[in-house]
Amino acid sequence: METDLVAVAVGVLAAALTGTATGVGQEAAAAVVRTVRERLGATPRGQAALDGLSAAPDDAEARREAESVLREEARQDPALRSALTAHLSASSSHTSGSVVISGSRLRGSQISLGPVTINKPSSTGGLLGLVAALVVVIALLIYGGVQLAVDDSPGGDDGKSVQARALSVAETEQMIPALTDLEGTWGTLMPPSAQGGGAGRCHRGGADYKTAEGSSPHDLKLRFRVNSCPNITRATEGYEEIVKLRQNPGGRKEHPFSAQRFGDESTTTRYRVEDETMADPSQVGEHLMSRARVGTVVIEMHYGPIRDEAGSERQAAELMRIMSERARKMQADG
Repeated sequence: METDLVAVAVGVLAAALTGTATGVGQEAAAAVVRTVRERLGATPRGQAALDGLSAAPDDAEARREAESVLREEARQDPALRSALTAHLSASSSHTSGSVVISGSRLRGSQISLGPVTINKPSSTGGLLGLVAALVVVIALLIYGGVQLAVDDSPGGDDGKSVQARALSVAETEQMIPALTDLEGTWGTLMPPSAQGGGAGRCHRGGADYKTAEGSSPHDLKLRFRVNSCPNITRATEGYEEIVKLRQNPGGRKEHPFSAQRFGDESTTTRYRVEDETMADPSQVGEHLMSRARVGTVVIEMHYGPIRDEAGSERQAAELMRIMSERARKMQADG
């Protein structure tokens, strides 16, 4: 399953690089390309593989190296497999739990395989790459190597498949960690709350906490913001938007930060408040911003500043894990 899924994902990226359109849908293809690029770019070897593929998308060796790196990532991270499967199946014609092929045909500049339509590339190299991708897709459809037509049920943090569903306003509020869920001595700045977003919109909720520990001025703050959306499409759009905007309480520029992955897709960044004129001394230090999508729920968490006497990367990761698991469980229990 992993080999086929990875081959298809890398094939979509190669098709994008050669200008070959695929019938998985523009948004789905863009999501696959973004996911593959992000994961390959997370390691030196992956970045080298991505550079090689970008320079020669028709080269078989470059594709194999990209697949090898991505395959290892997918083997270690069930959430990556779930995200790729969800993206690849987003625009497929299907019935629940099955794949239907309605026939194949060649017409003009298009090749159609049941619900999948692919535009033939103009270049010989692009055509060769397309043929290789078609072999994989056909194998997937015939042998069920990966379920391209599936229900919108992304895997949770533990790799188990769950049913993604829209949450009510009350469920959105219940999902947010309360003061009793936090280790250590915390105080409440804003208790968990949520409000409806209106018809077709995401419900919004959040909570703010702080603690003061250590010998130097310190004000460790924790902030949760959640958007509980009516469907996965809206949630994915919301996640992409907050990742792009990178807004944080300090108003500082964020930088990549290597951290555990959560939910269907996630990213963690950091920003630093320097000890300078006009800076709040209690906020000097490094802060973390974690963002994730778990099914129909989008999560954003601020944690910082991290210092020796209070606050740690471990605790930040644990809090994000708790939040992600609550979102997964709430959707699964419905």
